[in-house]
Amino acid sequence: MKLLSIGQFAARVGLSVTALRFYAEQDLLRPTQVDPDSGYRYYAPEQIAVGRRVAELRRLGLPLRDLTHMLSAAPEDAARILERHEQRLFQDFQAKRSLLKQVGERLSGQRQLPAVELRHQVWPAQLLLSATMSADAPDFADAYLRRLDELQAQAHNQRVSPAGADFGLYPGGEYLGGPILAEVCLPVQSACMGRGHLRFMAMASVEVAYTLHSGDWRSFGVTFAALSGAMAAAGHRPGVSYTRSTPQGVELGFLLA
Repeated sequence: MKLLSIGQFAARVGLSVTALRFYAEQDLLRPTQVDPDSGYRYYAPEQIAVGRRVAELRRLGLPLRDLTHMLSAAPEDAARILERHEQRLFQDFQAKRSLLKQVGERLSGQRQLPAVELRHQVWPAQLLLSATMSADAPDFADAYLRRLDELQAQAHNQRVSPAGADFGLYPGGEYLGGPILAEVCLPVQSACMGRGHLRFMAMASVEVAYTLHSGDWRSFGVTFAALSGAMAAAGHRPGVSYTRSTPQGVELGFLLA
């Protein structure tokens, strides 16, 4: 039986590598084999059907607890889970439609996205300690800081110094709605050991397109939408998005292929 690398499996089932790592940590979709030396993860072809079902349920915005139950639920129990989720979606839709109406009335029809300055830079290759996380938008900032504290503690325990500002990576579109799935990354000066859900990784040099955000996290989605439009006009295709605090302000951007 030929196993699939995590990248190959991600492409076959429609999930990001970050999402697969998170689901493995939650015992939802674990790799068949993990290389003890490199830490590389491999999946069996028989797991593709389950992976595609997880991706499908994820696109529905199903909470992690319900998603886990769905994979082993009897048909009648699965139907009840989906009915409850349908009710939640409808209630959420009604609430957002009401909010949209209120905002529209306040703006008197002026709904243009803010203008953003599209900038480019090249990140050098870097060594990282990283950890995946998932949280709803109101709880995201606190959850991010908890993960960052864990990464900084691990770097301290390994006697490795940080090599730059931390940043968050978000699979395509993840920051724009639903529970936010992220990879919290802390650059470090030298190789070190991970621990549990904390991983050491090497990131290749990459070009990014970004803008500086002037508001707080609540308006990230608006700025990302405006940045996506500016990138499309420049002929770029947005991929994985990122956030990073700098002395000049908060960078919101996308990694370019």
